[in-house]
Amino acid sequence: MKTAGMTAAGECGRLRIGIHGLIAGSFLDTLLAGYRTSHSGIAIEMTEATARDAIVQVRSCKIDVAFVVGAFELPDCHSRPIWTEALMAALPVDHPLADQSGVTWDDLSAEQFLVRHGGTGPQVQDHIVLRLAGRWSPPAIRRFEVERGTLLSMVAQGFGVTLVGEASGLFPTAGVVLLPITDEPGPIVFSAIWSPHNRSAALQNLFALAGEMSRATQAA
Repeated sequence: MKTAGMTAAGECGRLRIGIHGLIAGSFLDTLLAGYRTSHSGIAIEMTEATARDAIVQVRSCKIDVAFVVGAFELPDCHSRPIWTEALMAALPVDHPLADQSGVTWDDLSAEQFLVRHGGTGPQVQDHIVLRLAGRWSPPAIRRFEVERGTLLSMVAQGFGVTLVGEASGLFPTAGVVLLPITDEPGPIVFSAIWSPHNRSAALQNLFALAGEMSRATQAA
């Protein structure tokens, strides 16, 4: 009975989480670290996937929640914004724009963009196409089956440029400079997606902690 009560209160059991990647010191990393400390009876299982694949896993009940880039309105899933980050352009340090305080989409329009097949790659590609739509020539985009760190190393070597969230600056990559995109309408939103049938108290406790962190960040 004690175990059943702890499970009902979200203090015992497991929480299966889908992510696109984890950067030490980022909001999500801090959230999960704080949750593991305050809810040590919950075993956290993590899987990395694109937003599309993670949402499929939520729908099939393979994971409890997916943290994805973007704001989603899905008829069969609940979603809520959890945190935001400024969108940054990652350029090689010897790029002609590297000494500027920021860049615009016009500055980037003729660049060779690099994106990943996995992780946030599909959404990054969609965002580039959206922002550079209507120009004489479509943006040049190359996709690679690599991890985030390898993609940034390719930027450093001069293969092209890419887009990252502000948290990527917590662990700088040698040879890469991150610049804000000054005419980007707003920060990028990171959302949680979960099934309306999921009544997990452990999940609700995670959301409660995320809310506390967000309010603390805004008040700081």
